[in-house]
Amino acid sequence: MARKQLALAAAGKDENAFVSWAINSVGRENAKKWSSGRDLLDQLVQASNRGQDCIEKLIIFSHAWPFDPNGNRGGVKIGGPDINGFYLDRRLYDHQDARYLGDMAQLIRAGEVRFCEDSTIIFTGCRVASSNFPVELAKLTGSTIIAANGSSFPKQGNPPGDQTGEWVSGVNLWEEQQAAKEGLYVGWLKYQYDPNTQHVIEEKIGQKTKQGYVFDVW
Repeated sequence: MARKQLALAAAGKDENAFVSWAINSVGRENAKKWSSGRDLLDQLVQASNRGQDCIEKLIIFSHAWPFDPNGNRGGVKIGGPDINGFYLDRRLYDHQDARYLGDMAQLIRAGEVRFCEDSTIIFTGCRVASSNFPVELAKLTGSTIIAANGSSFPKQGNPPGDQTGEWVSGVNLWEEQQAAKEGLYVGWLKYQYDPNTQHVIEEKIGQKTKQGYVFDVW
């Protein structure tokens, strides 16, 4: 069984940057584009070789969510209208090519998508951790999930983070800045599923800097 590394770059707005980062993280051969939730799951099926191989590392470069004190719907989206991404659950206005954790669960049960026992899934989109999506994904896949609870971007510097793999999760506009001053954690979070307790353990990770919390995506 081959152990695969895969980076998926969202199509649409900022597509060129996402593709460049995907190539930098896992190499050109393992970097693929995705243009919908349906396409994202198809890429996982291909990487798994319909269950003959397993995915040990998955990085998803995409857009995600603006700051909302009440959280967000959960998931990731391409650079465009929020109707055809990969989400926690269904909404009435979603496009027919949108996909959900339930769709991934069906593929895993059917043996068409397979994650290695010690796999890691990393999201670079802003505030992916500001919902129950990473917790449910950790339960479903058994993977370690890493996601930002703030605004996520490559670390500034020379060389910059889009070359070194150092990414920052921090604050963006005034409302989020005020929430951070009042105690909102805007750094990276790691989620690990414990099969013995059937609970997901959440851990704050990353090095705190003036820009925010720095995590090595690759």
